[in-house]
Amino acid sequence: MNKKPNLALVDKTLSINSPIATVFEFLSNHENYIRWFPGVVEIESPDKLQHGTVGKIYNETLKLPTGRNRTISIEVIESQSPALFAMEADFAPLHPRTEIRLIARSADETTLNWRFLCRSQSLIARFLIRTLVKKTILRQSEAGLLKLKKILDEPVS
Repeated sequence: MNKKPNLALVDKTLSINSPIATVFEFLSNHENYIRWFPGVVEIESPDKLQHGTVGKIYNETLKLPTGRNRTISIEVIESQSPALFAMEADFAPLHPRTEIRLIARSADETTLNWRFLCRSQSLIARFLIRTLVKKTILRQSEAGLLKLKKILDEPVS
């Protein structure tokens, strides 16, 4: 059986008025996720690996649309400073993958591309995610990216 490609649920690009190294450092420390992404209740890492290291694990507690909290394990899968950072979680049926790509536009401007993907191979799960979950993830991502921009656009004092 052929493996299905990842299903893109979100693919957003925005400009951030910060150097690429600053943006990468902030985003590759997944513990910062709680500061900008809606629905994140808590994040902690059970290991001593440096942030941005492939193999680093984070335990992330999310507030689900049902109102219940769920803790999932997220692993850094790719990290190429300062251009690429990707994480995956085995959170069925979604099996999410987040990809962050950065491009330096100038010394103080970075283009960020945020992709949230579904890795599920189940046709039924993909259909349900596309019809029932995609809008929520898109709405959360848009709100989160606006907050992220505000955080990173602010001058460091």
